[in-house]
Parts: sequence; structure tokens; C-alpha cells
Amino acid sequence: MAGQPMKKRFFLKNLTLFLILLLIPLIIFGASSIALTQNELKNNINTNNASLLKQTKENVELVLNEIDQLSLVYDTNADIGFEMDAILQSSSATYEINAVTKIIKGFMNADPSARPYIYSIYVYYDSAGSRFFSSSEGVAGLANVSDKAWYESYRNQERNKTFWTEAREIKRTSFDENPLQIMSIYHRMSSRNGVIVLNILPQYIENILTSVTPLPDQSILIMNADKQILFKNSTTALLQDIDLKQISESPQDFFTMKFASGTYIISKHQSERYGWQYLSIVPQHTLYEFPSELSGFMLMLLLAAFVIGLGLAYFITKRNYGQISKIVHILDSAESGNPLPPMSDRIKDEYSYIINNILKTFIEHSFLKIALSEKKFRMKAMELTALQAQINPHFLFNTLKTIYWKSYALSGNQNEVSHMIENLSDLLDYSLSKPEELVTLEEEIRRTLSYTEIQQVRYKDKFEMIWDVDEEVSRYTVIKLILQPIIENSIYHGIREKEGKSKIKVKAFALKGFLRLSIIDNGAGINPETMKKIKEKLKDSEDYSDHIGLFNTDKRLKLTYGEEYGVQLKSKHGFGTVVSMCIPTLPEGIVPSTLDRPSDD
Repeated sequence: MAGQPMKKRFFLKNLTLFLILLLIPLIIFGASSIALTQNELKNNINTNNASLLKQTKENVELVLNEIDQLSLVYDTNADIGFEMDAILQSSSATYEINAVTKIIKGFMNADPSARPYIYSIYVYYDSAGSRFFSSSEGVAGLANVSDKAWYESYRNQERNKTFWTEAREIKRTSFDENPLQIMSIYHRMSSRNGVIVLNILPQYIENILTSVTPLPDQSILIMNADKQILFKNSTTALLQDIDLKQISESPQDFFTMKFASGTYIISKHQSERYGWQYLSIVPQHTLYEFPSELSGFMLMLLLAAFVIGLGLAYFITKRNYGQISKIVHILDSAESGNPLPPMSDRIKDEYSYIINNILKTFIEHSFLKIALSEKKFRMKAMELTALQAQINPHFLFNTLKTIYWKSYALSGNQNEVSHMIENLSDLLDYSLSKPEELVTLEEEIRRTLSYTEIQQVRYKDKFEMIWDVDEEVSRYTVIKLILQPIIENSIYHGIREKEGKSKIKVKAFALKGFLRLSIIDNGAGINPETMKKIKEKLKDSEDYSDHIGLFNTDKRLKLTYGEEYGVQLKSKHGFGTVVSMCIPTLPEGIVPSTLDRPSDD
């Protein structure tokens, strides 16, 4: 019973919160939106449509200005015009005339090739009779081409008219069932009698009109002085019963006009140069019915928000109260030592997160106690193993010393056997004394020489050692036994398998703050399949029984200097192997801690 008042308070609190969050913003937003929409829409329609038509005119006339460039070339430029006129009047076809004709055709065809909206260009001089220049055919005759309508338009125009446009159809062949729609721009020449015709594909400009149309059912049209539609956007087909002549003759630039299909808001913009009219036609309901629809929608939204808020408040109150009760039960169970419920697989909300973290904390606490006990046990076992492991190597070292002196006593001086035992003892002493201690590279090389001398006795005339070590790197410190395991790998897996004498080269130098070590041999090399397997094992830090020294060195480098340090292996079967290492250049006495990683340079 004590929980019911609390549950009721939770519900009222959540309901109030949801109603405030949902209803008040909706009321403010809806009222302000309707008022602003009604006031601003009426004021902005004229301005926006005027700007739209002006922008459309600028975009379209930017394309149409191409006729000015053509006029400068074929009309104003007397040399080109004279040469073209002379070619058209000539009845002979000399080599010189053919060459010039080919050049002019290529020059004329450059514009249609570079500008996809240009279909073709015609240049006609009255003095040439029925011959004219075409960008697609060069010199052409009216009797031999399918497109003659432009010539009739030119002849029928008044001579004082220097510029006009018309929409035409071109049949590319006499049996063409789908004629090409084009828009022709005519420019009468001023320097001589003739005309320049620029044929434009209307689809390019109609795409411009469609791209700048802001409303889905807004129509944008461009008409010439003869009330002929030159260009239109994709929605103009919807305007079937609209009288464009009546719209064009209206003295106003912004007005409303009724037709059988409805009322339309119309904006006009005049092009002084071309005599074109740019029209924007928008159904009135598209603009003015939106505020009333918005009002009805807002009322429905407010009602829906109230119902949703009521349902959410009830659902969240019930869920949260249950989650709080569950948390209290878990805490009570943990305190009394009772079994805890299982952890959930999914985190649904903040309460699930809290419950999972409580359970996770208790589980981790128990796990850490077990792990700590196990770790202590393992440490004790490792200590015993380490103590046992030290007994046999020290016994072996002391025995080698005894054999060395016996051998020395038998011969009375140094001999090959005593020298090998001395080298082996030196190497064993080096590996046993403080294996974790860092040594100078000079000391590492000196101890490695003991190993190579033993192997050179064993494998006589089998390999030659070459040491290429910069003097400056001798004082840098490295981990013990960094060279010997790699050289041993070279001998057993490269030199021993190859006939004849081979070479092993050890190279050491400093570069960009790092010590670079390379062990290079010209032995048998590694076949690609084995090479791939070794690299995968190195990457996964796994052991590989055939190359224990290589993997051991890689692990020790990573443990000492960091995971990004290790050995790099390159090999070509039948040619040799290169093992490279890059470690920080630490002077003697410095212990590696936080190290910068080497670059890939």
C-alpha cells in the first residue's frame, strides 16, 4: 500500500513533463507558423518569382550569347567572311580551296563539339546562291540537305529585323519518323548580306528551367515575340486549358488569373534584347491553401500528442517503478548473501544499465578474488621452477670449466678443444648471468664471436663472417643474445643446406634515433610457403618449432621495447635471407620505458 502513493506521484510527474514537452512547443510552433506563413507568403510570392525569372533569364541568355561570338567571327571579321564567301561562290574545287574548306569546317564544328547544347551552325551569304557553310557538313547545298526551313524563315523575315528565334523540327533523313526538336536563333549579318543560324537543343535549356523550379507543380515557360513556346520545364504539360496569349497581353507583371482548371498566380519578366517573355505559372491552391491545411493538421497533432503523452506517462511510470523495485531487491539480496538474478543480454534503459553494472561489479569482485589466489599459486610454482632450472646450467658450466683445465693440462697449452670449451663456457656464462640485464652492442658482438668461432670449427670452410658495425653504435645498449639466435638460424636453415662456402654479414648503424641491426646471409633462403607461415606466426606471436631462435628473439624484443618492435624477415628462395631489427638507441645505463615508435622510413 505504501508504494501506491509513490506510483501515483511518479505518474503525475511524468504526465506533466510529457505534456509540457509535447503540447506547449506544438502550440507555440503551430500558431506562429500559421501566422508567419499567411503574412510572409503573400509578400514573398512576387519577390521570389521575379528573382526566379530574372535568374532564369540570366542563365538562359548566358547560353544564347553564343550567337554574339559567332557574329564576331563570321560577320565582323572581314578576312574570314571574305574567305568563306569566296569559297561558296567558287565553282572549282582546287587543292587550296579544299584545304581551307576543311579548316573552316573544323573551326565551325569546334563549338558543337565543346558545347553539347549546340546542335549545328549555319553561315549563309546571299551572294553564294543556294550554297552555305554547315558545321556538320562543311560546304552544303540547299538541294542536297533535308533541313531547308531555316532558309525559308530567313527569306520571309523583314530586312530590318536583325534577330529572331523560332522552334523548329528537323528531319535528319527523308524517312525520319521522329523529327528532332530544335530552337533556331537567327542573326542577320551587318557587314554583308547573309545570316548566321545557331541551332540549339531545347532539352539543355529545359533542364536548366527544371533545375531552378522550386515548387513541384510550378510551370516556367519562355515565349518568343510570336507567342510561340520556345522552352518549358517538365510540368508545363499540365497547363492544357491556359490561354498563354491572354497572359502575355496582360500589362501587369504579377497577377492572378482564372481558367477552367483553376486559379493561377502568374509572374512575367521581359527580355529586352531577344523580345522573349519568361513566365511563372503556379496553381493558387499550392501556395494559399497550405496555411489552412496547417491549422487542421496542428489541431490533430495536438490531440495526438495529448494521447501519446498520456500513454507514455503510464508506460514509463510502470516500467521505472518496476526497475527501482528490482534494484532495491538486488541490493537487499547482495547484502544478505542470497543468489543474484542473471544478467540481461541487452541494455534497454538507464535502469537496465544500473542493474547490469551492479551485477557486473559483484561478479568481477568474486572473479578477482579467485584470479588473485590463482596468480599467487602460479608465482610460487614459477619460483620453484626457476630455482630448479638454475641448478642444471650451473652444474654444466662448472663441469665445462673442469674439462677445460683437464684439456689444458694434457697438452700443456691452448689447443682447439680447450679453445672451443673456453668459447662455450664464455657463452654459457653470458646467458646465465642476469639474463634481463641490458648490455652494450660491443659486448653482445664480443660474446657472439665466441659462438661463431665454435661453429666455424664445426663447419670448416662452410661460411665466412663479415662484421659491418659503425663505431658510434657500439655504446648503445641492447638485450642479451639478440644476434646469436639469428646467426644460428642462418647457419642451420640457410648455410648448412647450401653447397659451397657462404657468407653471413652483420650490419649495425644508427638512423633517425634508432639502432638498425641486419643479419644477412646468401644461403638457401626460404620458400614462399614456409615464409608465409613464419610471418603469420610472428604476427600472431605464436611459436614455430623450426625457427625457435627467431621467434624467441621477436618475443623478447616486444616484451622489452614494446609490441611495435620485433624482427622483420625477408627471403628469396635460393638467394638468401635478411633478418632486420629496429630498436631505440639507448646509451649504456639507460633502461627502456616509454619509447617513441620508429617511422616506416
